[in-house]
Amino acid sequence: MAWFEKVLKDPVHDEILVDDPWIWRLVNTAAVQRLRRIRQLGTSYLTFHGAEHSRFTHSLGAYETMRRVLHYLQREYGWPADLRERRLALSAALLHDVGHGPFSHTFERIYPVHHEQWTQRILMEDDELASVLAEIDDTFASELAGVLRKDGRHPYIQQLITSQLDVDRMDYLLRDALHTGVSYGRFELARLIRSLALHEGTVVLKQSGLHTAEQYILARYFMYTQVYLHPVTMGSDLLVAQILRRADELWKSGQSVDMPHELVALFEGQDAVTVREYLAVDESTLQYAFHSWARSSDPVLRDLAQRFLERKLFAPIIRSEPSSEEWAVLRTAARAMGFHPDYYVCGRGSEVSAYVYQGQGIFVLSGGGSVQELSRVSKVVRSLNPDAEYCLVLPKEMLETEGPFQHRVRSVVSGGAPVSG
Repeated sequence: MAWFEKVLKDPVHDEILVDDPWIWRLVNTAAVQRLRRIRQLGTSYLTFHGAEHSRFTHSLGAYETMRRVLHYLQREYGWPADLRERRLALSAALLHDVGHGPFSHTFERIYPVHHEQWTQRILMEDDELASVLAEIDDTFASELAGVLRKDGRHPYIQQLITSQLDVDRMDYLLRDALHTGVSYGRFELARLIRSLALHEGTVVLKQSGLHTAEQYILARYFMYTQVYLHPVTMGSDLLVAQILRRADELWKSGQSVDMPHELVALFEGQDAVTVREYLAVDESTLQYAFHSWARSSDPVLRDLAQRFLERKLFAPIIRSEPSSEEWAVLRTAARAMGFHPDYYVCGRGSEVSAYVYQGQGIFVLSGGGSVQELSRVSKVVRSLNPDAEYCLVLPKEMLETEGPFQHRVRSVVSGGAPVSG
C-alpha cells in the first residue's frame, strides 16, 4: 500500500492519525459527514454551554483510541494479525454511531428504533458507504454489522467496541468532560491502554492497571450523575420529546402542521422509512421545524417550540415519582392555569450503574495467570451501588407565580429539590 497520512488536530488526543486511504474514504462518506450535524450530547448544550461537539468528533476519537489500542496489542500480543481484521476494528470504531438521529437518545424515545439498528441498516443499505466497505470483500459489511450486533464472530473487536472497557466510552468520557468543563470525567487513557491484555479470547485488564480502571469507572459514574443525567438536561430532553409528540399528534389527526419534507416519512410511519430518508434528518432539520412550529396556529405546539428556542425550559424537580393522587393534583392545576396536562406535566426516572458485574464484568488478570471479575478485587468498584432518582418537570410558572393552584403545586413538590438553571 502506497504511503498515505492525514493528521487531524484534536482537543482530546492532540492528533488523530489516518494512515490508510480506505479509512479516509470512509470518513468522507456523506453518512459519516452527517454526524457533524448531530451533537454528541443532545440538548446538554442548554445546560453546559460548551457541549457543542458533534458525533463526528467522537467517532474520529473512538477511531483514534482503537488505533492506539491496536498498535499496543499488535506489538505485545500479535493481534490483529492481518490488515483485514485491523480494518474491521478501525471501521467498527469509526462507524459505530453512524445511525444516531438528532438529539440522539431523546429522538429514539419518540421514534423507538435504536440507533444501533439504524447503524446496521446504513452499513448495508447506504449505497456510498456500502460501496467503500465492499472494496475489502463481499462479506466485510455484513461482518461489520455482526460486530455491532454482538454476533460473537470477532470477540476481541466486539469487546473493544461494546463492553464496559471499550474505546467508545474511553473517548466520550474524556471528550464530554472537556467540552462540558468538568474535571471528574478524566482518567489516564494511555495507561489504561497499556493495562489491556488478551487472555483466552477475552480482552482483560492487567492487575497493574487496577487503579487506572478504578479511575475510569469513577469518571463514568460522575459523568452520569453530574452531566448525562443533569436535571436541567433531562428537562430539556423532555421538552423536545413533547414538541415532537404534539407535532406528531397534529400531523396524524390531519391538522395543519408546517412539516419539513425530510420529517414526513418519520411522521407517517417508522416501518416504512428508508435509509435515504433517515439520513436526510439531522439537528438542522429539527431546528428548522422548531422555528416553523414556533409560529404554529396550535397554541401548545407554538408555546413548546418557543420555550425550546428561547431556553425557557421546564423546571426540573428531583423527588420520588408522584403518586396517582399527586399526579391528579398537578394535572388539575396545570389545566386550571392554561397548560395542557399531557404536555406540560411529565417526568422521567433514571438509574446510574457505574459498573455492571453480572454478565458484563471486566476481568482482571493476575501475575499468576488467574482471572477474577473486577468487583472482587476492587473495594472501590464493589462500593458503587446503582443509584436511581426521578425527575419531575413542570413549567416554571406553575411554581414561581402566586395563586391557589400554584400553592397546591408547591405543596406536592415540597418534598423535592427544584434545580436552578
